[in-house]
Order: sequence, then structure tokens, then C-alpha cells
Amino acid sequence: METTLRRTITNEVHELESLMNATTNFLEDQNVDAQAVYRVKLALEEMITNIIKHGYDDYESHQIDVAIELRPEEIVGTITDDGHEFNPLEQELKNKNAALPERKVGGLGIHIIKELLNEVNYRRENEKNILEIKMRRNQPA
Repeated sequence: METTLRRTITNEVHELESLMNATTNFLEDQNVDAQAVYRVKLALEEMITNIIKHGYDDYESHQIDVAIELRPEEIVGTITDDGHEFNPLEQELKNKNAALPERKVGGLGIHIIKELLNEVNYRRENEKNILEIKMRRNQPA
């Protein structure tokens, strides 16, 4: 059975649904537990939504490549895009000590994703952002 899912979508929000469905089917077919499926999908959706909303200055169609590889002990996801150079690991949580009503909308997604995953790596190669996420296959909630 294939242990890597590869999909290319365009920078349109509506394309996320088919990617999320393919991800669910792939992971469930590989007997990945429901908690891990949820975490992988949440991480992919958050990061790809940020790319779509903030990664481009134009209204042209751009490709976003996604690969999900199952290894014996972990799940590795790779997202590659040609948007602005953006390292989500350098983003700090703003107003983390402020009361909830005083916080600005947004900015929590990247922080939450970093907490959900075991490892997040970023690099820029050939004018492309490459984000790699890693999570143990059977990780307690």
C-alpha cells in the first residue's frame, strides 16, 4: 500500500476541502488513529490557509504542493509554495499575556500548530517556501 500522499492544489480556499478529504481517506486507510488524523488535518489547513490568504501579492493562480509520508513511527507533511518568503517559526505570539478581549484577532494558528506537532522545520529553496511538519503516529491527546 502506498505510504505517501501527494497532491497539488491552487491558491483557492475551496480546494482545501478536496485536500482534507484525500488526507482523511489516506490516513484512515493506513490505520492512523483519529487523534493523529485530526492534528495533521488541522496543521495542514492552518498553514495552507495562511499561504492562500497572505502568501501572494497578485491574483494569479499558484500551485501549492503537499506531501504526507507515513513512516513507521511518525507522519511527515511537507508543504511547498512559491509565495513570499515566510518562516512561521519566527512568528511570536503577540499579546499572549493580555486579557482575551484585548487580544487582536488572528495570530494564534501558528502557535497552536507548533504546540500540536513534534517538530516543524522551514527552509527557502529555489524561491519556494518549504515547511515540514512531523508528528508521532500514536501521540496521546
